[in-house]
Amino acid sequence: MEAATTKAVFAEAARSTSWKVTNLGPVTEVSHNGYTYSVQLPPANAPKPYPAAITYREGCGGTDFLDVPATWAQTAGIVESAMAASRLL
Repeated sequence: MEAATTKAVFAEAARSTSWKVTNLGPVTEVSHNGYTYSVQLPPANAPKPYPAAITYREGCGGTDFLDVPATWAQTAGIVESAMAASRLL
């Protein structure tokens, strides 16, 4: 993935207000340039900390499975977004 796309997807995830909690951790989906990207945080009980990651993207050509990690600074913003969304429930 291009660096600009990665940065834009993680920035959008940091603004997301819609999160799903799964057994693999909180997940949000964001749209960018005709694709829907899934951004996942680690579960609360993960054995060690690891950053948020783009796990897949969907578009008219199908689904691409990815593992694109965020920086720790990007992860901090994404965690704040997920926690803020959970406080609204």
